[in-house]
Amino acid sequence: MIKRITSSILVGSLLVAPALQAQSLTDYESCNVDLNNELHLDGKEVEIIDREGHRAVFEAKGLVINGESIPLNKEQQQLLDHYRVQLNNDIPKAREVAQSGMLLANEVLDDVSAKFNDTDAFDNVRQAIADFYAKLEQRYYQNGEWVLKPNAFGNMFDNWQQDFADAREVFNREFFASAFSVLQEQMASEEGINFTELQKQLNDLKISVEKKLKEHSSEIAGQAQDYCDSMGKLAEEEKSLVETIPELENYQLFNI
Repeated sequence: MIKRITSSILVGSLLVAPALQAQSLTDYESCNVDLNNELHLDGKEVEIIDREGHRAVFEAKGLVINGESIPLNKEQQQLLDHYRVQLNNDIPKAREVAQSGMLLANEVLDDVSAKFNDTDAFDNVRQAIADFYAKLEQRYYQNGEWVLKPNAFGNMFDNWQQDFADAREVFNREFFASAFSVLQEQMASEEGINFTELQKQLNDLKISVEKKLKEHSSEIAGQAQDYCDSMGKLAEEEKSLVETIPELENYQLFNI
């Protein structure tokens, strides 16, 4: 019983704490670009819906506004096609920023599994994190389309901050249970375990986890900032597009 209580204290103080103290996106400077209208992307076409429900659809064959095909010259069609492709390529990259948290959690679990010499011990943690991020994706991905509402980017930083906090909570809960289970198994198969050595190993593990969390939090913040910068470039491209195709004036996607 003493061994089990001691192991619980060690795991709680040395493993769970660093995950709770994971760095936030403090290096992220926030984004000055936001969405003015609702955006739908299916990988090919682009649909923009204004606040009155009017629709502009960018198709491979041209531009359709409220069901009416808008004639375009060659230059206009080329600019529209390029912008359509860029939106479908760049907007969904927000998913990569969000999933960086899942990749980080799995890297940490790889390290911990190696130290415990049990590659399957934390499978439940991996599954819990994967399920968590699958639910996050449903926020923007609906019925085969990416759907972003007006002002989506204005809340994105707060969303990411909260998402990572919630992910850490899931990680901590599942990780603690698994780590404690592994230690119980080790103690059941070993007699006279050296608690001094165990504490040293756990402390080394704590330092390793904290280092990885700190390093990767900066990377994630950089990814978030890069994403924002790419949205700024799209906004500039849109500005040129609207100057070339005046019919799109009421369907401008970005606010700066």
